[in-house]
Amino acid sequence: MTTSHKSLLWAMLTMMVLAGPIGCGKKEIDELKTRLASAEKELTDSRAKLAEAEKQAAEARAESEQALADLKARNTDLAKVRVERDKYKQELTALKKRR
Repeated sequence: MTTSHKSLLWAMLTMMVLAGPIGCGKKEIDELKTRLASAEKELTDSRAKLAEAEKQAAEARAESEQALADLKARNTDLAKVRVERDKYKQELTALKKRR
């Protein structure tokens, strides 16, 4: 929940609490209820967006971890191939010297 949403909600609640004893008319009470309902809807929408963003972040994190694991495996394979290549180069050089 963002700070602005919290402060808006608290402001609305404070207005309702203060308005009660003062004796607001039905019109004012209805207006406050409408504002509160709007603030609650906005809060619900924000929470839904946050949940979706967290889900997307978790998916992206999992994908990046998998890509990193794949990269490490390929680097290991590449190192093995290079060692084998160097070995064959040495054998080829030795065979050429024998001729």
